[in-house]
Amino acid sequence: MKQITVYNDYDSKFLYNSESISNLVLYIFKDKKVKLNALSIILTDSISLSKLKKKYFNVNQFTDVIAFNLNNEKDCIEGEIYISIDDVKENAKIYSESFENEFKRVIIHGSLHLMGFDDSTEDEKKTMTDLENIFINKFKELIII
Repeated sequence: MKQITVYNDYDSKFLYNSESISNLVLYIFKDKKVKLNALSIILTDSISLSKLKKKYFNVNQFTDVIAFNLNNEKDCIEGEIYISIDDVKENAKIYSESFENEFKRVIIHGSLHLMGFDDSTEDEKKTMTDLENIFINKFKELIII
């Protein structure tokens, strides 16, 4: 059994459906034919995530999602995805997107990074964005309560 755990370090009043988040992740991994062993999704704030970005990537900037593949394998992933709820809210406003879809987007984005997808070049960014849009459109379960 694949273990997907969601930790809310953001705000106890922030409500989400853990089972739907797990279903979204499993849907992505199944579609891309990548095995998932275990995944922790940590919901946090922009300050905490920017500290992680600085510590592990030596980049001093805000970001909405960071993913770590803990076993450095692409065939059976064990990882962590950190999501800044502050940045997801801000991005939803900037891009005139629903919070629901923007939240799904960062979960998908982090999952794709764990599988080895990158977004360093414009072509890579386009590939990831296209995949994000496909998964958002296919996965209709609501993840926000």
